[in-house]
Amino acid sequence: MRHVLILCAAVLGLAACSGSSNTSVTRTRANGVDTLYSKSTVVDGVAHFQCIASSSGQCHYLVLARGCKADKACVQPPLRRLSVAVGKTEQVTGLPAGFDQCVAEQPKEQCHRE
Repeated sequence: MRHVLILCAAVLGLAACSGSSNTSVTRTRANGVDTLYSKSTVVDGVAHFQCIASSSGQCHYLVLARGCKADKACVQPPLRRLSVAVGKTEQVTGLPAGFDQCVAEQPKEQCHRE
């Protein structure tokens, strides 16, 4: 599901033709209630990590180096760890092009581990 949303966001971004941008949305629900709802957007090299909902009150992000994927182990440690409170957005500059990220309700050491 997450990959479909990422693909749709990328297509919409290309259609808008308004500079370089990439959006990732992660949303999980249980019994009709959002347990995690996050939106990450990179526009012209500036990343915005927005925590819309989280059962823990925080969205915990791991920012991964280019070439590392959220669903596989990576020899490189995460570039950055962020905790963003529900209703807040954190802006980050200086991240490398092509970075990947994952988000969860609880902090993780690596993305691919449950």
